[in-house]
Amino acid sequence: MNRSMFFGTRVGRGAVSNGAARMIWTGGLLLMLAGCGGGGGSNSDDGGRNEPPPPPPPTQRDPVTAVATEVGSPLDAAVTQAIGPAGGVLESADGTLRVEVPAGALTAEQTFSIQPISNNAHGKIGGAFRLGPEGVTFASPIRLTFNYTPDQILGTAPQLLRVASQNRNGFWELHQTTLDADEGTVSVNTTHFSDWSAVAGAQLSPGSATVKPGETVALSVVVCAPVQSDDLLTTLLSECQPSTVIRNLVRNWSVNGVSGGDGHVGTVAVQDDRSAVYTAPASAPQSNPVAVSAEYTTLQGELVTLISNIRVQTGLCTPANPGEPCFFDLVQYNGRGLPSDELPRETWENPERVTGGRLSLRDYDGDGAGTWTLRHVWVEERPSGNLEQFVQAAGDFTSDANGRLSFTALGGEAAFTGSIQQGVVTIEGYPLSTRHVTVSAQLRFQQP
Repeated sequence: MNRSMFFGTRVGRGAVSNGAARMIWTGGLLLMLAGCGGGGGSNSDDGGRNEPPPPPPPTQRDPVTAVATEVGSPLDAAVTQAIGPAGGVLESADGTLRVEVPAGALTAEQTFSIQPISNNAHGKIGGAFRLGPEGVTFASPIRLTFNYTPDQILGTAPQLLRVASQNRNGFWELHQTTLDADEGTVSVNTTHFSDWSAVAGAQLSPGSATVKPGETVALSVVVCAPVQSDDLLTTLLSECQPSTVIRNLVRNWSVNGVSGGDGHVGTVAVQDDRSAVYTAPASAPQSNPVAVSAEYTTLQGELVTLISNIRVQTGLCTPANPGEPCFFDLVQYNGRGLPSDELPRETWENPERVTGGRLSLRDYDGDGAGTWTLRHVWVEERPSGNLEQFVQAAGDFTSDANGRLSFTALGGEAAFTGSIQQGVVTIEGYPLSTRHVTVSAQLRFQQP
């Protein structure tokens, strides 16, 4: 094989201990976070053939426990902004959270902050944020709006989303929320700052998985039940746990819309406790991943479809089309999103920033070994106009049963390692070169 590393140029433009808990009896019925639970339609002759007869109703009263969690740790610097009596807007650095302060909510100018923190909320969706300063007084409510993506709600549904804040004792409190499914947002009005997160009250677990042909995945519905606090004014969150009561309300398990599935896309079989087991087909289906779904009926009679995306993978990865390599897009450089301005340089050198890249893995015979190519793209900021450039490299790779990868470049000039898990490839020690520097970089790629 010819040496294939080359340059190209394109011209263009407060903490608590674990286990702290508060307990209340709920009369044996676990309610869903979105006011769901109870009921459950009967099986029709053609829609429920894959389900056993419903088990008898529970006869014992089960305790539902609201559990405190550790306080989240800061993940990055806070975004700050001064807002006065005229009102204003503050957004998190990643655009996930928007804080709107209406006119008249403040009597004097105040500097507000949004800081991303580790998310310990039960049923968490996306990231958590610390709003400051704590203790500020508002004359009228402010509005918090969380954006969510389709990937973040795999296994649940927009109708089941809520917003929660962590109180001084570490418990997560639920708030009345407004959903805009068209915009992909969930909002809440509040008069206090603390740690906040979007949460889901019920989820089909796991929301996504990767299996080899013939392997199985156990699926169950878990619920983060609401618990009334001692003052009867605040609703707290319990840990998310499988519940036979919730499982009894799930019907019509399907694979790609086929009740019970079939030999082409895999099958799903309901167990005695109303959970389910998906069995992958003998070979990877043409449409991948497959959608394993179940219908859930809320107390209000609303039908909610919960979906788990399961990829059936032959060898290391499954390409979008037969005969093609697997492609992965560069999404992070050294742990941060793109574009990245962190490339080192001398003061006299033009600034450079990493803007993108693509990795391909070709596993010809499904044994977890094959060839790779990797292109990274950067922009050099010149006084005469920005110059977009790229470097492409190629070589061979091997993998083990745990998804660990070993890469060698053609010509033996470089070697580095990585891992692949559920469509995400992380590479360590990649020799990333630009016009000015060569650095050892951590790269994270995601399958489109």
